[in-house]
Amino acid sequence: MRLIYTRLIVILSLLMPAMVPAQDSVLHRIIFIGDAGEMDEQQKLVLQHAASLNMPGKTTAFFLGDNIYKRGMSLPGSRDQQATEEILRSQYTPLRNAGIPVWFIPGNHDWDKMGKNGLAKIKRQGQFLQEQNDSLLQLIPSNGCPDPVAIPLGDSIVVIAMDSEWWLFPFSKENPSGDCSCKTKEDIVASLEQLAYEHRGKMILLANHHPFASYGTHGGRYGWKRPFVSLNKC
Repeated sequence: MRLIYTRLIVILSLLMPAMVPAQDSVLHRIIFIGDAGEMDEQQKLVLQHAASLNMPGKTTAFFLGDNIYKRGMSLPGSRDQQATEEILRSQYTPLRNAGIPVWFIPGNHDWDKMGKNGLAKIKRQGQFLQEQNDSLLQLIPSNGCPDPVAIPLGDSIVVIAMDSEWWLFPFSKENPSGDCSCKTKEDIVASLEQLAYEHRGKMILLANHHPFASYGTHGGRYGWKRPFVSLNKC
């Protein structure tokens, strides 16, 4: 694990329980990268390092949200539309050039930093990726839906991805054109349970932006002064 400021890259290599040469023993290498949505030298180094770890046919990358700072993908006609598109392009290009499939998962900044244009912006991010005409480059879940998505990686490993910001988003999420299977939090839980059952016996990895449990500030663990400090910074 490598932590650079707020950016996180986790390289997970899943090994076969057999005494065989190291390269052959790897079932799959999964690269998780979080908070990469700001272009700078640190981001560039992390992405170059990730691309260099490619094992052809055995590597998959997941971007775990906050893919575009500060407020997600700008809508068509916006002044900074091209700039936000370039931020996303800077992340997937080195990995796709290396032949690594890339899956993006939404974060709170992608949802307009929890602003009222969140649904429109997250749908636009997905549309932009679709416009690249690359089946190995996608936003999941798609169309602003919260539906958990299973990504099988071989016969014994599956990544289940979900949009945790949809769960927390404070504005309207009415999305009739999205054709979503899940429309409520109860639907999401039921879908997760169904996917877990369908892939029972496999190694299941859950991928989303927010931690399911946190011992840090995002889990509500901070001193009594912290809320007042945050308010002063707003």
